[in-house]
Amino acid sequence: MTHLITLLTLDGCFASSIVGAMDLFNTANMVGARQNPTDPGPIFQWQVLSPDGHAVRASNGYPLSADGALEDAPPAKLVMIPPFGAPQPKQLLAALKRHGHLASWLKAQYEAGVTLAASCSGTFLLAESGLLDGRRATTSWWLADAFRRRYENVALEAGSMITESDRLMCSGAGMSHLDLSLLVIERFAGRKLAHLCAKYAVLDDRRRSQAPYAVLNHTRTYDPLVAKAEEWIQANLHRNIRAEDIAAHVAVSPRTLARRFKKSTGDTAQVFVQKVRVEACKALLETTDLRLSEILDQVGYMDDSTFRRLFRRYTDLSPRDYRRRFGLNG
Repeated sequence: MTHLITLLTLDGCFASSIVGAMDLFNTANMVGARQNPTDPGPIFQWQVLSPDGHAVRASNGYPLSADGALEDAPPAKLVMIPPFGAPQPKQLLAALKRHGHLASWLKAQYEAGVTLAASCSGTFLLAESGLLDGRRATTSWWLADAFRRRYENVALEAGSMITESDRLMCSGAGMSHLDLSLLVIERFAGRKLAHLCAKYAVLDDRRRSQAPYAVLNHTRTYDPLVAKAEEWIQANLHRNIRAEDIAAHVAVSPRTLARRFKKSTGDTAQVFVQKVRVEACKALLETTDLRLSEILDQVGYMDDSTFRRLFRRYTDLSPRDYRRRFGLNG
């Protein structure tokens, strides 16, 4: 059986989310034909569709041609929704405004039995349809707060690489659209073929969390007071840092410090210090052979078990597993 996939292409989308999906589906066809030579027909076919059938320009400036318009195309088994090249929430909201009319089309597709799969910031467009209300979803880790504010009824799992709920698939940040394509292959053609495709493409098909890849303050609002406080925190990680100490260094009251930190980073000063310590630990695990006890001395944690729990909370990995995956000798 051949499964038809619609690859939705939009102005400002990630070019790789379209081309990468085609490459993986083509790989599935080739590998599948070798595994089953008596039925060499393609497992997947795809159509690249834009709202009006015209070519679009991807976020990197690359032109992407379309096979046709949404309203003229044959019905597909699955629609893949691309991410937008919009690293900041304001840019993303502007993209949603331009493409918001697609929410009703997506809802109609779903009601007709089509599976919908959105990656990275494209999950916002899927959420605009209301289909994710009461269901699990994930999105780009740096857009999680904006997603929660806009879609309060969605059960967001910001650390997850992939979520799946009632014919609705979502994937996390960046190149997670490859993980999503592998999931599509698995659901329509089986786990064995998806695993073989991952091997051919040299992809890790076991990634379940995007938490280890998160970077501190990727999209925070710049505040010179917070920047000054962060510089002092970095230089004093080995100490027992209290919010009062930070406030005294930047010459403001603890209340003002709390307000400025919350506005700039979304965190309290103490939570921010925790995250800085975890980031420092990640860097040392990646670039040195220091024992964890030596690293904890440098980042200011005396309680090994407490820090291990904290590290796992923010990365979904133990320090040992993190070093194995990302360290120089990993």
